[in-house]
Amino acid sequence: MRHIELNNEITQMQDGFYQLHKDKEALEVFMEEARENTVHFNSVAERMEYMKEHDYYYNVLDEYSLEEVEGVYNIAYGENFEFQSYMAASKFYKDYALKTNDQKRYLESYEDRVAIVSLYLGRGDVAKAKHFASMIVKQNYQPATPTFLNAGRSRRGEMVSCFLLEMDDSLNSIGFNINTAMQLSKIGGGVALNLSKLRARGEQIKGIDNAASGVVPVMKLLEDSFSYANQLG
Repeated sequence: MRHIELNNEITQMQDGFYQLHKDKEALEVFMEEARENTVHFNSVAERMEYMKEHDYYYNVLDEYSLEEVEGVYNIAYGENFEFQSYMAASKFYKDYALKTNDQKRYLESYEDRVAIVSLYLGRGDVAKAKHFASMIVKQNYQPATPTFLNAGRSRRGEMVSCFLLEMDDSLNSIGFNINTAMQLSKIGGGVALNLSKLRARGEQIKGIDNAASGVVPVMKLLEDSFSYANQLG
């Protein structure tokens, strides 16, 4: 794809300098492609009806009037937000923007995601929702990844950030923690594990020298587990 080629050209030296302007070129090409692959709606009302009917959004109109929802969208779009780099835009559309069930088209722009997140966090309080929308779109505040990714979706993971698990030096504990970590990762949580209680490589097991495999094999199991069970993956 052309935007990937342009992004790769940034680090190719020209007259002794990196071609930093290629980032803007890549951004323009990517955004044009993203707009072409986005489902567009004629009004906020049409968007809300479609997203609820097809089970993409929770029923926003149970908490707000249509006029209040439109007011939040007006704030989100009123700042004329623009991505400042190719990487920022591609990251949003790859990982955050809601897509159709076949994953082929986008259902949200950045402003749309800001609006639905703000409405969800406002919990029916339109003043709070507008405040959230203003703060987020101005980039004065950014919700954590699980919140920004999942808020407002009807089929979603949990809006939580981090969990800390304690692993003991036994096969039962290792298996339990790997399964727990996968379940937490699946619902959108970041997971940290304390592995300091595991015996080092080469230590004794039941009096036998050089029997323990150490921490690295367990870390490899965890790496594969997280790769498999990611957020809503």
